[in-house]
Amino acid sequence: MRILHCVLILAFVIFLKNVYCDSSNPSPPLPNSPLSYLSSLPKPKASPFEIPATNTNLDEVHPQAPAAIPTTPKVNSYLLVVQWPPGVCTGISDVSTCKKPWPPEFKIHGFWPQYPPADPPKKSDQFNYNKLQGLLAALRINWPTLKAGDHDAIFWSEQWYKHGIYSEMEQAAYFQMTLDLFAKVGEGLKKKIMAEGILPNSQQTYKLKDVEAALERVINVKCRVICARSKTNRNVELIQEVRISYATNFEPQDTLKSSR
Repeated sequence: MRILHCVLILAFVIFLKNVYCDSSNPSPPLPNSPLSYLSSLPKPKASPFEIPATNTNLDEVHPQAPAAIPTTPKVNSYLLVVQWPPGVCTGISDVSTCKKPWPPEFKIHGFWPQYPPADPPKKSDQFNYNKLQGLLAALRINWPTLKAGDHDAIFWSEQWYKHGIYSEMEQAAYFQMTLDLFAKVGEGLKKKIMAEGILPNSQQTYKLKDVEAALERVINVKCRVICARSKTNRNVELIQEVRISYATNFEPQDTLKSSR
């Protein structure tokens, strides 16, 4: 009897295995069974938020952020302003008292970006003297202050805060560019215009159009000459500055109006 009971149990186990566990040749679920009910239900649609199993390009699912829109430059040109120290120091100017002896050569006054006054460029960094360490020797020679009792670094910082900070350039690049442009047109300018017949002295005067013509021949573009009356002789005007216009690619351009 016990043997017969064991045989029946073994036969029942084999029957269950054939119905539910044979994955190689699955049998259909029995009628009215839970498996039959589940297999009759409609399959759910794929969720729109699921990542397809065949998609291995994650950039299509998570696209990269768009590139930043570049800032539109607002500077439309620059003025390199070269000053003539004898004219600045003996004429009516902002410099009431000059260091003596004043330089007998043209020197840098400044490099001024031109932009819409109502919409100025974003300001650059604050003046930092340490950023000029590699340029100090050239700056002292070519961009000295003319004011008595003043320091060159004060003059440079004044020009930076008044003009350079709006140049859309970093500080060192701004001063380096000014030196580079002056080296092309300002260094030796006195000697060049003397070769054109304009001799700086206190006894002879020249017509403004002749001075402009001489400058145009040596610089290759029309310049604007700024003059001021002499402190001692109100009938004489002295050259104080020569202004040269540059495009945003730092090439000289003929855009300046005639001098007064």
